[in-house]
Amino acid sequence: MKKIDILKKAVTTVVGIGTTKIIRDIITNNVDTETITSKVTVTAASAAIGGAVSELTKQYTDNTIDQFVELIQKIKNRKNAETNED
Repeated sequence: MKKIDILKKAVTTVVGIGTTKIIRDIITNNVDTETITSKVTVTAASAAIGGAVSELTKQYTDNTIDQFVELIQKIKNRKNAETNED
């Protein structure tokens, strides 16, 4: 596995855990679950929302990392080109 893939996995995991906690806390603090039915449905919806948002944050973080790597590569290429001109 490439270093960049390991970095993406680590960032995705950290962001995913944070995202899940934020969503769970928002729902817990704002949704009444007094009946068994509401507890089941809210829990299921919470899991679905958490999964959907986690997928979006994964795409976002992967894209951001790819852009950063591309920027670093451009800087390296420019530096190498300048060195070769001398």
